[in-house]
Amino acid sequence: MNHSFGVIYRPLAATFLALGVVAWAGPTASAAEPEPPGIESADGEVGTMAVPCEGYKGTWYTVSNVAKPKKITHATRHYNGTSSNMSSNFTTGHQLTLTAGITYTSGASAEASAVIGKLSATASLSLAASGSKTSTSSVAVTATVKPKKYVVTYAGRVQVTGNWQKLSCSSGNSSVLVKAKGTGRSHHVQEVGAVQCDIAQPSGSMAALAKSSYC
Repeated sequence: MNHSFGVIYRPLAATFLALGVVAWAGPTASAAEPEPPGIESADGEVGTMAVPCEGYKGTWYTVSNVAKPKKITHATRHYNGTSSNMSSNFTTGHQLTLTAGITYTSGASAEASAVIGKLSATASLSLAASGSKTSTSSVAVTATVKPKKYVVTYAGRVQVTGNWQKLSCSSGNSSVLVKAKGTGRSHHVQEVGAVQCDIAQPSGSMAALAKSSYC
């Protein structure tokens, strides 16, 4: 099947689970119960933060410094040395494996699903569940390479990263406790395509990243 260049897109066969947002790991709050204290920063050390609990009891998560960089996970450059169009289902080699999960900088015992849920809500993207990894094998991409031209076939994802904190208010504590903190990461659904190396691509697009990295 022939395609014109710019960019060729094809949906990934696998479908990732879109996580709901898990913002608080305590009992379900009723209308009469106080809300979790507002936390403006996730930079405090594990211990007690100078934020009053104001009658709230429970555990919840916050995220900060959330970033959404595009990452090329598979790419291969192809050249057509003939005088005719070359159409094929090209093999696109593995370049990078992305994983979904959390790491700790201090404390312990946190729910990765809660962290990824907060990242999902903050980034406004459906993210892969904790433990998910991108493919380590090659990806097949259908493309047409024009005579005497270079084409990069690629697959890529949006990686989402951020800092997280697990916060708690309990009986006898007048201020918020930082129970654990660290970094979280996941990734959005895959985009695959092909980009001709002598054609400009939209700034900030996955195709532009593939072109600048592999042409």
